[in-house]
Amino acid sequence: MVGHQTLKDWERGTKSCSSVVLDVKSAREIVLKHCLQVGRESLPTETVSIWECFKRIIAEPIVLDTDQPPFDRSMRDGYGVRAEDVKKVPVLLKSVGEIKAGDFSSLDIKEGEAVHIMTGAPVPGGVDAVVMVEHTERIDAEHVEVLRPAKAGDNIARQGSEHQAGELVIDAGKIISALELAVLATVGKFRMKVFRRPTVGILATGDELVEVHETPQPGQIRNSNSFSLYAQVLKCGGLPVTLETSRDNVSDLRRQMIAGLKNDVLLVSGGVSMGKYDLVEPVFKELGIDVHFESVSMRPGKPTVFATFGNRFVYGLPGNPVSTFVAFELFVKPVLNRLQGLQAGALCLIRGTVQNEISEKSGRTAFLPARVSIESGKTKISPISWKGSADIFSAAEANGFLVVPLETTHLEAGDEAEALMFDELEFESEISMKVGKFVW
Repeated sequence: MVGHQTLKDWERGTKSCSSVVLDVKSAREIVLKHCLQVGRESLPTETVSIWECFKRIIAEPIVLDTDQPPFDRSMRDGYGVRAEDVKKVPVLLKSVGEIKAGDFSSLDIKEGEAVHIMTGAPVPGGVDAVVMVEHTERIDAEHVEVLRPAKAGDNIARQGSEHQAGELVIDAGKIISALELAVLATVGKFRMKVFRRPTVGILATGDELVEVHETPQPGQIRNSNSFSLYAQVLKCGGLPVTLETSRDNVSDLRRQMIAGLKNDVLLVSGGVSMGKYDLVEPVFKELGIDVHFESVSMRPGKPTVFATFGNRFVYGLPGNPVSTFVAFELFVKPVLNRLQGLQAGALCLIRGTVQNEISEKSGRTAFLPARVSIESGKTKISPISWKGSADIFSAAEANGFLVVPLETTHLEAGDEAEALMFDELEFESEISMKVGKFVW
């Protein structure tokens, strides 16, 4: 292993000798600095129903409206008794009724009596213990024999013993998952404030691009970036707005950018390199868009541009699809998180063992498509053979990117490294029924 660095090393980085080419950490710091200028209190909100809030970010604290449980509740099917009556067993008690979940009973159990009670039912007066049904024997319609003793409190959840009215159960800034939905329903929160989803304009550029339903002529390719960016924006909770593909001329690009700047974020793919017809940055300058960096020492994705226009965020992304994908994960995702009230900075990284030998001589931090899996509790990072940043077909087999730090030139099979995850981990089939010490 030659010149190997850890995750901390590649994120810490070092300044390139070129003043306009930033290392990954420096570029991300600039993005995060601008994210932090967006205060959560300034973010727009909207009110939605409980049916519409899944995967949204809640914008208000949610508190309990009642104690939990809201009444003394039976935790078992069985018989409600006075503990004093069942100190010595077996003992014969008179069965004076039945209470199921959802019932309310005015019964008040007296000495020598029991009530047949179901799980979740409210405990009536006089009852201070519940004997499980399997520890009893029904003698006739009016009598039950209790076979085991019970003490006060057995199998009864007292009102407020789990949570109390007024307690905070969901704080603002939390993503609503399936379990949070159950909490919202339990506290009767049918409508709630959530942070508005940011709108994201997606503008692909280039004379070579044709639409997905068209047959490319010689020298043409189909527009794929708009679709991958569309999916990435949706996954981050944003609302993608696909703009008409811009041709390689200033007037068309200007017109489409002005339309795109109506959104919270504008993503422009293509036209950010050094060619004669790479016109994005000149139009940025003409429109008064403030460019903060225009090149990052990374492979793929070096010609990545980050800019702002007032309170809007603007990106010039590389034209090759894998470059665009990586740049989004590193630099766009933090902004979309922040615009929805989430923390901006976290990257989804996992450490594992490289399965194949890798040589990397680009002199830049490399993000190489890889398949990350867990086998017998060990994380494996398997680089995928690819032909470069235009090879979306090979990259589609990946669920992450092997991170090769700036100064690393070689990784041996068996070396430890980091992977930037963008999809779910893969678990090998032989461990799907076995986790740790537990066999299911």
